[in-house]
Amino acid sequence: MSDEAMYKIPTIDLSAKSLLRISQLGFFLCFTFWFSEGVESNSDYVFPAMFAISGFALFLSVPNSRMGVTLGIPALMVVMGLATGENEVLIWAIFMMIMFGPIAYMPALASGDSTLDLEDDDRIKRLGIVWLAFTLLMVFMMSSLVQAATEGEWKEEDFDESEYTMSIDSTQQTIAQVGLAVGVIGVLVFIITALVGTEIGPLLPWHGGAMVAGSLLIGQYLWLVAEGGPDYNIVSEVTFILSLVGMISLPPCIAYGSHEH
Repeated sequence: MSDEAMYKIPTIDLSAKSLLRISQLGFFLCFTFWFSEGVESNSDYVFPAMFAISGFALFLSVPNSRMGVTLGIPALMVVMGLATGENEVLIWAIFMMIMFGPIAYMPALASGDSTLDLEDDDRIKRLGIVWLAFTLLMVFMMSSLVQAATEGEWKEEDFDESEYTMSIDSTQQTIAQVGLAVGVIGVLVFIITALVGTEIGPLLPWHGGAMVAGSLLIGQYLWLVAEGGPDYNIVSEVTFILSLVGMISLPPCIAYGSHEH
C-alpha cells in the first residue's frame, strides 16, 4: 500500500505560491456558482459538483488530481453530451480540456512540485508553453477585449444560452484599445524573454505576465460597465477576475523570478 497521503492541507499565507493556489481554487468555485444558477433537476447538479470537487481536490493536493481534472471534466461532458444527444458538447469538452488543463498544472509547474518528476529546466519550459497557451485563450477567446477594442460592441451568451449584445462608448473603446495593446506587448515580452531566452533591457518574463493581467483587468472592467449585458453577481465576477489575474501573473513571478536563463 502506498504511503502517499490522500490529501495535504496547504499553507495559507500571502506568499506568491499560496496566492496562486487560492487563485486556482477561486477559478473552480466561480464555475461551480455559475453552473449551479438556474438548476431545475438533480442531473443539473452534476457539473457544479464536478467543479467543486475538482477545485478542492487540487487545493488539497489529492494524488492524481491534476490528471483527473484535465481529462475527467471533458470526459464527463462527452458522456453527458452523448446521453442527451447534444453533440455540440463535444466541442465544449475539447475547450474545457484546453482551459482547465493549464489551470490544473500551472501551480505545480511554477512551484516545482516533486510529484511532477521533472528536471528544473524541463519544468520551466513546460510552464512557459502551458502559460502561453492559457494566456492566449483568455485574452483572445474568453475575453471580450479584442471586440471591444476593434468594434466597441460584442455578443455574449450566458450559461442558459441567453444571448446579449453589449456595447461601450468611444472613450471606453479607447481604454479597450490601450488594454489590448498592453496585453499583446505582455505576451510578446514573455515569449521573447522566457521562451526564446533573449533579453529586452530590464524586462523579465514576469513583467509580461503582469502586463497581460493588467489588460484582462481592463477587459473585465469594461465588461462590467458595458450596456446591454446580463445581470451579474458582483461577488462571483470579482472572484473570477482576481483568480484569473492570479493565474496569469503569479506563475511567471514564481518560476522566472529566481530562475537563471
